[in-house]
Amino acid sequence: MGPGRRKAGVALAVLLIAPAAPAQAQAIEESFGTPSGNIQCLYYQAEGESPSLRCEIGEVSNALPPRPDDCELDWGNAFEISVQSSRGERICHGDTIATPTPRVIAYGETWARGGFTCRSTRQGLRCQNARGAGFALSRARQELFLGVSAPALSAAPG
Repeated sequence: MGPGRRKAGVALAVLLIAPAAPAQAQAIEESFGTPSGNIQCLYYQAEGESPSLRCEIGEVSNALPPRPDDCELDWGNAFEISVQSSRGERICHGDTIATPTPRVIAYGETWARGGFTCRSTRQGLRCQNARGAGFALSRARQELFLGVSAPALSAAPG
C-alpha cells in the first residue's frame, strides 16, 4: 500500500470515529417596524428559551430619563418585554436591532406572535405581552406599563 492510500485510510478512519458535532440551536427572529420607519422591533426566541420582544425608536422629541449609573452604553431608545414580564423596560444596550428592510406593520394593523401583540397607529406603536405588560412608543412620548398579575389561587376547603 502506497503512502497516499495510507493517508486516505487514516483520514477515513478519523471521519468514522470522530463524534458528530452537535447541531446548532435554531433561533426564531422576526423584524418589523412602523410605516414612518422611526420604530423597529425584533421578536426573538432561542431554542429552549422564552421569547422576548425588543423595540427601538430612532427619534424622540421629549427629554429622556437620566441614564442609570450602571449604564455605560446606549440609553433611552430601546425597550423590551418577555412573555413573563410584569412591566415593560427601557434598556441599556450596546447593539441595535434595526434592519434595512423590516416588515412594515401598517397603521391600524396588529402584529401578534408568541404571546405578544403590537398595534401600529399614526400616534405610535403599542406592544404588550399576554399579561398586559409593555410599552407605548411615539416621538413625543415613551410609556412603560404594568401587566395584570395572575390571580392568586384560593385554597379549596378540605
